[in-house]
Amino acid sequence: MKSHPRPVLTIILIAPLCCAGAVLALAAEKHSAYQAAFESITTEDLMRHVSRLADDDMEGREAGRAGGRAAADYLAEQYDNLKLRGAGAEGDFFQPFSRNYRNVLAMIEGADPALRDQVIIVCAHYDHIGFGGFASRGPRGQIHPGADDNASGTAAVLELAEAMTFFSPPLKRSIMFAHWDAEEKGLLGSRHWAANATTPLENVVAAINLDMIGRVRDDRLAIFGSRSGQGWRRLFCLHNDEAGLHLLFPWGIRPNADHYPFFDRGVPAVMLHSGLHDDYHRPSDRIELIDGPGMERVTQLLFGAVCALADARESLPGYRADARYETHFIEQSLCERAVKPADRLGVGWREAASAGGGVRVSRTRAGSPAQKAGLLP
Repeated sequence: MKSHPRPVLTIILIAPLCCAGAVLALAAEKHSAYQAAFESITTEDLMRHVSRLADDDMEGREAGRAGGRAAADYLAEQYDNLKLRGAGAEGDFFQPFSRNYRNVLAMIEGADPALRDQVIIVCAHYDHIGFGGFASRGPRGQIHPGADDNASGTAAVLELAEAMTFFSPPLKRSIMFAHWDAEEKGLLGSRHWAANATTPLENVVAAINLDMIGRVRDDRLAIFGSRSGQGWRRLFCLHNDEAGLHLLFPWGIRPNADHYPFFDRGVPAVMLHSGLHDDYHRPSDRIELIDGPGMERVTQLLFGAVCALADARESLPGYRADARYETHFIEQSLCERAVKPADRLGVGWREAASAGGGVRVSRTRAGSPAQKAGLLP
């Protein structure tokens, strides 16, 4: 009896099915990791970080002072506990500069050999204004704890970093977690890093800055700099389902926050911000006034957006230099132009008495299109 080739055919058919099954299993595993990472973002964790950073023993975290250095040590300790790699110049967590200042930097390297050189920076300044000084809105001489400005943004970056450790292997692109020192003295930390990058600046494909996210009111969150790169607005809107925030996308990109040094050097960069308030740069910016659940929602939004950026197969949105000139006033002008009603003809009329029908112009408004065209009663 002749043998049939069915076993071979069976093997040929089963092989693709096995491959498909493996792909599905990997997808399910990644989804499970995503869910666990998302659920790891909690109000309790965020408030714990804010509480530590805004504690009076940090003395307002002034850059270069004992409190500021203690805050930097706390951040480095958190990243060491997470077993993240230091991204400082010497391979540790610090980038010292100027007057005893230190940026704190950590990295999760991407898993895709073709994409891991691309770096997404998620950042926040951790310093504040100490006992007040020239930046205080009063009263001076008291500890300014800076719970919202910017222990809140700093806590969100730490919480995001912890969430990202749930992915094994990591996502495709590398993610740097950066905490800038001396922002309150003129964006010194972010400017220093941009000029002395510890990873090639040309590899940085996006930067997301968090500054004062701890006072969410009426569900509103502003995302500044969204016109710096194509797709920012769509990205955040697509990942806002769980957070359910009312996202605002103001035009204009001003040189007054830590996303600007990146935009200024050709990197698409945005800042998440829940708004100013009467406690800004005052001793009353304390943890008791922080909206923990709101901060959790902002961090959830951040998590979804960063995951999408880090794991995208396609190229990330490109830089838009024109954003430099697209101000709030241009936005307002375009909106007004879009809703301005068309000019009316400017005539009064009545039916003509003749059998032929038609209408007779009875009056024209001064300066109207009808008068300019020569239509007269």
